[in-house]
Amino acid sequence: MDVAFKQRVDQLVTDISNITSLTTKVEVLNYVMQQADFLLWQLEDEQRIDEDSRDY
Repeated sequence: MDVAFKQRVDQLVTDISNITSLTTKVEVLNYVMQQADFLLWQLEDEQRIDEDSRDY
């Protein structure tokens, strides 16, 4: 993994950890999870497209 990306993700985790309002922290984490799920879906879709293009 690129060190710069790791540092940015680590900083985001630290920032979220420092949120004092439990309600806000839950909202932020839910949003992060939603975005991560979307990125995972995109990646899986790209992998399927790549695999399908190899079949021809």
